[in-house]
Amino acid sequence: MSWHSWFRERGGLRIMNIRYFWPASLCPALYGMIGSVVNLPVSSTFVGRGGELATLLDGQRDPLVHAVLVAGEAGIGKSRLIREFTDRLPAETPVLIGRCPEFGNEGVPFAPFIAIMRTLIRRLGAERLAALLPVRPALGRWLPELPPDWSSDPAESDRIRLFGEILTLFERLAAAEPAVVVIEDLHWADDSSRELLAFLVANLAATPVLLVGTYRPVGAPELRQMLAELARNPGVRTIAPTPFTKHEVGRQLAAIMGNEPESNLVARVFERSAGNPLFVAALSLSAEDTPAELSELLLACRSGLSDDALVVLQVSAVAGSPVGHELVEAAAELPERALNAAVRELIDHRLLVTVDTGYEFHHVLLKRAVYADLLPIERNRLHARLARLLQAYPNLVPVESRSAELAEHARAAGDLALALEASWAASGIAEHAGAQSERLRHLERVLELWDKVPASAERSVADRLDVLEQIIDACFCGATGKRGIEAADEAIEALDARLYPHRAALLRHRRAFLRTRAGQGGRDDLLRALELLPSEAPTQLRGEVQADLAGTLAFGGRSEDAARHAAAALEVGEQLAVPSLIARANAYLGLTATDTEMAMAYFADANAAADDPRTLLDVVTWESAMLVAIGDYDKAIHAIQQGLRAAHETFRFTEQGPLLTVKWVQALHALGRWDEAVNLVDESLAESVPPLSAAVLRLNRAGISLTRGHLDKAGADADTAGELLGGSPWAGQYRLELAGVRSRLALARGSDDQAAAILAEALVGDELMRHPREAWMLLVLGARIPDLPVDLTEFAAALSSPTPVGAAYRTVYTAVASGDPTIWADAVRRWRALGQREEEARSLLGAAEAALVHGNRSEAEASLRDASTIATELGAAPLLEEAQSVASRARLGLDTLPGVAASSRQVAGPFGLTPRELEVLRLVAEGLTNRRVAEELFISPNTAGVHVSRILTKLGAASRTEAAAAAHRHRLLAD
Repeated sequence: MSWHSWFRERGGLRIMNIRYFWPASLCPALYGMIGSVVNLPVSSTFVGRGGELATLLDGQRDPLVHAVLVAGEAGIGKSRLIREFTDRLPAETPVLIGRCPEFGNEGVPFAPFIAIMRTLIRRLGAERLAALLPVRPALGRWLPELPPDWSSDPAESDRIRLFGEILTLFERLAAAEPAVVVIEDLHWADDSSRELLAFLVANLAATPVLLVGTYRPVGAPELRQMLAELARNPGVRTIAPTPFTKHEVGRQLAAIMGNEPESNLVARVFERSAGNPLFVAALSLSAEDTPAELSELLLACRSGLSDDALVVLQVSAVAGSPVGHELVEAAAELPERALNAAVRELIDHRLLVTVDTGYEFHHVLLKRAVYADLLPIERNRLHARLARLLQAYPNLVPVESRSAELAEHARAAGDLALALEASWAASGIAEHAGAQSERLRHLERVLELWDKVPASAERSVADRLDVLEQIIDACFCGATGKRGIEAADEAIEALDARLYPHRAALLRHRRAFLRTRAGQGGRDDLLRALELLPSEAPTQLRGEVQADLAGTLAFGGRSEDAARHAAAALEVGEQLAVPSLIARANAYLGLTATDTEMAMAYFADANAAADDPRTLLDVVTWESAMLVAIGDYDKAIHAIQQGLRAAHETFRFTEQGPLLTVKWVQALHALGRWDEAVNLVDESLAESVPPLSAAVLRLNRAGISLTRGHLDKAGADADTAGELLGGSPWAGQYRLELAGVRSRLALARGSDDQAAAILAEALVGDELMRHPREAWMLLVLGARIPDLPVDLTEFAAALSSPTPVGAAYRTVYTAVASGDPTIWADAVRRWRALGQREEEARSLLGAAEAALVHGNRSEAEASLRDASTIATELGAAPLLEEAQSVASRARLGLDTLPGVAASSRQVAGPFGLTPRELEVLRLVAEGLTNRRVAEELFISPNTAGVHVSRILTKLGAASRTEAAAAAHRHRLLAD
């Protein structure tokens, strides 16, 4: 039996003496309709959710909380909770709300944030909003009320500008009063909105802006990944409203009915609803038997509606929620007075609510029920009508969503040719916004429709290959690597390279990039692309191919070939006056230069030529790699810190920060600043780090742990690093470094045979000659292992030592082989000049043993004392024990040799604050925000937030102001 028959047979007027309430119910449409019919007041009772509400209110007051995520199934009360929260905020608190439309990834990039920007324009006016933004804001591309953005920046750069502008705008809005930004229905969020939200959470730390997001736990993998990353942020709270208890169901029923319900009714509704507030509200319609389907209960809302109101309701369900008034007016085809009356009826019945310049359903389940109840022919006709209207009157919807909505309606109406054209147009809009994931989805829709549309149909896109090329470009610009490679495979197979060599070369170049990013390597594609491009008439593409080939070869250890291609790329860049190409080519020449002064000159030219943030940061990253490789660690750290500062200023810390941090850790490790290095590794690994960066960070921590005698820690890090490195073509040098750590670990555990086997395997690999520094390190280690099943002499003769670090290792190798004290003394001088404390100490031990062999006891004693001092400073207990063992065997009687302190890690100060936390506290006391703290200490805002949170806990302070006062009161910051 249908709900309508059930309702009529039982007498619809039986419910006229029932009082209902909203907002405790999440089905306002249902009870709003009933209330309108019987003209009864609406209860404002708020049932349950006290703990969740307190978390939101506390989060708004707590400067360490910058985001609260509300998770729950449909109907559980997320939106009702948010409304209660915002209603209880001070009247002057700015509250900005954006909703993710149900079509989500199929629709408009940044949809909820654009809605918020439009709200701000209405509240502040375009002039006041423009005053808070740059002169030509990237937001101008979305909001015609703002000054237009005429820049020719690439989409990726424009995207970074957009993120920065929204961040700065929220910060300035909150300067006067703390603000709340709510993003509802994140389970429908487009990729760009998710990325922007994650960016804001990371960068709004300690700013008086609270971000609130609602979502259903069952969502796309991308949403789950984002939530997992946010969960690691100490400034993010997550609340999950649970189903109502039986008592709370009774309170909700009492509010609806206006009197205490009978216990058997409460029990029956509690059992049927499972405590879901929306279901409780629907089931309360009957005190007796109830129909089985919730959708039938929800559709009871339509009872008593006028025919005009039903038309508007159906149009709204098909058009989407929210829907603009103008579109409803055009699609409903009602006279103005009749339309206004129908809309008012639906609002009075609480089926629709007003939002901005349109309307949306009170609950998505109600919208879905109305849509599903339409006959297929009714849905088809309404979609077709909406498609015709959007074609004829495009201004009925915002420009950013026009093509996407047209594509959806055309497809639903069966007009596949129109859907294809609209999807193609929508992909162009997404490209303009730098929203590559959304662009890719629209292009995939074009490809899906391609063979379904008759060949005779008019198309704005020439052929399928054009679509594939756009897909490849979207992936090249950041969407996803795997799909781009697949599309490139298909396009390269379909294209005749003899007829279209330049087009084929471009495809090869793009596939090389995508394969490299996926860890597959792109050298073969680059070489083939170079063959297809004429050398007699250089193009920018040829220069880019040669630059990328130079980079691939340089990082693969083929320096001479890399230098040749880099020089050719530089020539093209200078001929065509392409600054970014000139910068990259100079940087690769610097990486491959055998002379230090020449390398520095190349990097100076690269820095001068870099004219965009991405290129500049790339140059800084490669320059720091070069400085670490040649052993100029202090200059490397200075360059790294400048790069990290630029990454913060251009909102690229997430992208470039891990690479620069790796180089920083390597420099600190080499200099013997191990506590700093380990702290930096710990901070970095507490966040999301790319696999290769995580592997190198763990390798450095493993090396430090090993030298300090923490063998289990070193082994765990080495094992994890090995898993992360895998077979990546970029990881050759680090696989050699891993072999060295594992071999040393085996020696420390007394397994000489295992150490020898590990080294022997590494020394016969193809990667050895491509990475001289790491190769010399292994040769030195192998020279100290007896009965190594590999002849090292041939390797040593063939291996170059182009850098001061390589030359120092070669000297140590020669000293081990010869036992000559003068060569050992030379090795000590070389390591001391480089500042590498551990290697200096090891060479001092070698020098002491060589001096003893030659009878020079005073020289041996001096070397042992120096080695012991360094070992103590490093906290390297095994090194110190080795020095003491040599002294004991030689009967030198060095009773005053220093010992290693019980703990070589940071010693906690007052209140248990570590030196790093005291650094952060000093900056907090100066009034710096987490973002500024992060910039000063060259760490991420998330890490700064973690430190601030720990400081407040240790000091027992409720705020940053209290922490600063405590610091001064207890003289914690006194020099």
